[in-house]
Amino acid sequence: MTGSDHIRAHRRRMAGLYLDGRACLYWESLEVGLDLANLAGIWRATLRLPVPRLEGTMPKIGQSVTIEIMNKPVLKGWLEAINAQGDEKSLNITISGRDLAGDLVDCAAQAEGPGRMDKVRLEAVVGHLAQPFGLSVDRVVDTGAPFEVVAFDTSSRAIDVIEQQSRQRGVLVTSDGLGKILLTKPGRTRADEDLIYPGGNVQKMEARMTQRFSDHIVKAQGTSRHRGEKAPLSPDMAAGLSTRVMGMGQHEERATCQFGYCHDSGVGRYRPQVYLARTSSEQQPQQSRSGTSLGSLLQQSRRIQRPGYHKATAATQPDTPSRQKGAPYSLDDQAAWRMRTTRAQATAYIYTVPRLVTQSGALWRPNQIVHVKDAINGVNGDMLIGGVTWVISSREVSTRLSVVPPDAYDLAGQADQTPRHGRSVRRHGLAGRHGR
Repeated sequence: MTGSDHIRAHRRRMAGLYLDGRACLYWESLEVGLDLANLAGIWRATLRLPVPRLEGTMPKIGQSVTIEIMNKPVLKGWLEAINAQGDEKSLNITISGRDLAGDLVDCAAQAEGPGRMDKVRLEAVVGHLAQPFGLSVDRVVDTGAPFEVVAFDTSSRAIDVIEQQSRQRGVLVTSDGLGKILLTKPGRTRADEDLIYPGGNVQKMEARMTQRFSDHIVKAQGTSRHRGEKAPLSPDMAAGLSTRVMGMGQHEERATCQFGYCHDSGVGRYRPQVYLARTSSEQQPQQSRSGTSLGSLLQQSRRIQRPGYHKATAATQPDTPSRQKGAPYSLDDQAAWRMRTTRAQATAYIYTVPRLVTQSGALWRPNQIVHVKDAINGVNGDMLIGGVTWVISSREVSTRLSVVPPDAYDLAGQADQTPRHGRSVRRHGLAGRHGR
């Protein structure tokens, strides 16, 4: 056995790559990633094939893919891209793809129409959209009451419909990498090993910081519950008469022009961002924000200037009242979820551990709480593993762990009350409650 054959055999003991059920024996490096920020897991492998190549060794677009790490399956999906370069002696090929949930990200939600479901629970919505792609659904948390109506354009992607509805029920939707969509909550389990840097089990650290948005606004059109008994126009009205039924405009505005709002107190200048819920907020109009109140909130935000913002304004800007248990997740909840996920993505901590498993022999997994002690970045507390990437090559065998605050994907907002956050930012000033 040559030296390269020995190295290749050693890698195959740690991981296996199968194309259409057949073991791929010529891979040189392999990466597999699962991330809460992306519904579908991703993978990439490099191959080195001899020239002339052996029959049946050339990969093809659309082949099924199964990847095992430490004899445990971690991803089932498809080969979606090939990049090949060669000379007279060998071919260097990079192949990549996603798990089975990747089709939900790309494809239309309901190509045959009509793009509407009535009186249906979240798990039924997700199951209906996932079933044509060979995916099952596992509900591990309560998904709340049925939706009265779920309506969407037939051109809408399946992932868009799933995210829009899951935000209304405070549910995190993710993939297990093996063909199952999970309806869950963030941080339901804990990793059995801490991350310590420097002087601990972390081999490398990477921190990425980018700017954020100051104001997060989610807009939606609700259902009118204040429509008057009289029509705004009647046969008795003269042409061009502008008289309207008293109070109609205000009622309709509050019913249909709804928005949720959350301010990020860590941003020192005016940087607003607007998101469209594209679905009824399912909250009573009198409980929602509407009309010109958004203008006053944004004027307030524009007046904020550092230094001294927290001390000067935190006590005078009230928070949105906490959501009561069992109540629908409001647009304010969704706006604050947008704020927290944006905050988490703007500050990424990535720790590389020089092995594929924890000290107990379990694979590192996303959506686990892990205690992080990072003296360089000032992190000392519980964080959430947002993403995991396993790496196997001749140069490296490691796991890259991307961690975020525990409340980054938590619509319920309970994590905001936990004092053990590594880098949690408590709500100040204009901040509302949160949502996915």
